[in-house]
This record gives sequence, C-alpha cells and structure tokens, in this order.
Amino acid sequence: MKNLLLFLSFSVALLPACTKHAEPPFGEDTGAKSVELHVNLGMPQTKVSAQSETHEKMIRNVQIFVFRAGNGPDAGNLEIAASAGFDTELDLATGSYDGITLRSSTGEREIWAVVNDSQDRTSGADAVATLGDFLAQTHDLRDSRQDKLLMTGTSGTVVLHEGREEVQVDVRRMAASVILESVTHDFSSPAYRKAGVFRVEDCYLLNVPGRVNFGQTYPASALPEEAWYARMSKETSLCEPGLIHDAVTPRTVEYGESDTTPHSFYAYPNDCEFSEDASWCARSTLLVLEASIFNGTEWLKFYYPVAITGGLQANKQYRVNLTIHRPGSLDPNTPVRFSDVTALVRVLDWENGDPYSPEI
Repeated sequence: MKNLLLFLSFSVALLPACTKHAEPPFGEDTGAKSVELHVNLGMPQTKVSAQSETHEKMIRNVQIFVFRAGNGPDAGNLEIAASAGFDTELDLATGSYDGITLRSSTGEREIWAVVNDSQDRTSGADAVATLGDFLAQTHDLRDSRQDKLLMTGTSGTVVLHEGREEVQVDVRRMAASVILESVTHDFSSPAYRKAGVFRVEDCYLLNVPGRVNFGQTYPASALPEEAWYARMSKETSLCEPGLIHDAVTPRTVEYGESDTTPHSFYAYPNDCEFSEDASWCARSTLLVLEASIFNGTEWLKFYYPVAITGGLQANKQYRVNLTIHRPGSLDPNTPVRFSDVTALVRVLDWENGDPYSPEI
C-alpha cells in the first residue's frame, strides 16, 4: 500500500470554515518576507494489521505547528498554527486533504504535524506557544479509537525562502499494537483431549500505559499510577471496546485445532520490566488469555498471561501465537511455565511487516 499524502497548503488565501488558526504570541515581524508553504504529510503504511485498512489509515483531525528555529532569541516560539476536523470530524481514509491555508514568514522553521488528537491545541485555552510547550503535551489512550489512532511527526529544521516551498512531514503512530493471532489446543494429557473440554473465553491487556507526550520523553516507568490502565486486573469499560479488551464469544477448541480469530489491542510505549509484586508498581504489559477446562463436573477458569519482554515501542506490532499444553495459572498476574504454554511473540515494523527483533 502506498503512502497517503496529506497536502496542507499555507498561503494568504481565505480560510475554510472548518480551519482554525493560532496567531504567533509575539506578532509578525515588521517587513518580514512571506512564503506559501505546502506540506506533504506522509501517512504510515499498514502492511501488518488485524483490523481493516480503513481504520489503520483514518484521519479524523489534523493540526500543523510552525515554530521558529535556529539560534536566535525567538527560537522555539510559535510562528503560526492551524487545525481542521475539530468542529466536525474529518472522515478521510484515502486520497489527499487540502483544507488548511495560512502564511509563514521566511527563515529557519521546525514544522510539526499531529493527527487524530483529542484536543485542538492551536487556539483557545489549550493553545501552545512554544516548541517546549508542544512537546510536553500529553494524550490519553482513553481518547483514542480503533479508527482514531494518534500520530505525530516533524520536518526537523528547514529553511523557508520567499515565494513557494514544499516540505514533507512523515507522521507515525504513537501507540504499539499487540495482537493475539491464534490459540492452539495441544494438551499433553489425554484427559484434556476429549471433545468439548477446552474453550477460549476472554482476551485483554493488563498494565497498560495510558498516557504519552508528543516528545516521547516521559517513559512509562515515570508515569503516575493513575496514568496506567488495567492495573493487575481486567478493565472492560475504561477505554473504547477493542483498545485494551476484546469481548470474546466463548468458543470451544478441540484437540489439534486452533482458534485463529485475531484480537487486536493498543497501548502506549512501555519500558518496564516484568514484576510479580502483589502490590501495584509500574511493570511490563501483559497479554492475557482466559480459558476454561471442563473436568467432567464443572468448568474451571485458567489464565495464560504473556509478558511483552523488551518493552513496547511506538509504531511496532507484537503478534502473539499461543499453543496450550496444560492448565494455566489461577491468577492473570502469575506467569505460566513453558511446559504449560508455548508463546511465540514476533515483533514487526507496523508499516512494512519486517521483523524488528528476533522472536521472543
């Protein structure tokens, strides 16, 4: 799939009704030369996915920030900013977008783009005035949807000249994707190979970092407790369905068969190590499968937690395949032994599908 290009035209033309502009807090330079700046926004590809391509590349709103760069006393100050899609959400899955028009002065500039944010930070009470202020802005996972994933990107420092310029800003997803691809029934004991004794019942993430800043400088290990979701226990209603919990229709899986229904989740980056502490502390994200086994009298519930070791990184996809050999843990926070379940975790670049690291 080719990159989507989002064309944002900066000029002196009249503004469309859906677009908002933020004027620089220090006013315009007297006699400053102006430039008509066209920004090509490169959208991430989605060669690996568990949901529809329409969701993966959906654009709901856009914000552009132009900051002064260089070594001058005004470096880092906002030159101008614009937004679209907050009064009425955009609904762009393909093609290009030409809805923003503004003017910039010439000189060294740093251009940032934000796609699918929860707030308009170009004007009003949430307006940012400096690059430092912008990079410190945070986004909460609960404000995301499967078709509204936060993306950011920057041009780096560019020099704008009088007349007309084109600059490309590539945006990338701020979240990681965790997918349970398959569950295979391969019990070692003949007692559990009987027909109708093993069923998949639920799937979710535990210990989910729910906040990220635009500069990606606040690690999950430094987040306050309230910025974590599903802390050591399942949460089904905190975020939109499908973000950290997927309502599973219980399905019986016979011996030798696999349930290949994909379950896709999202979490912000996590640099924490695995922990079995009984009380809460920042820790690695777990993908948890709930399953039940019929012992001839009743259904008994077991958990198969998979720790994403090595940490979650933005714009990476973690694809998990489980092969069940024995009953699992009685607690979702207690790890299972290798003899109980084989967990194959592949880390892939979300865009091109290339392996990012050896299989875990």
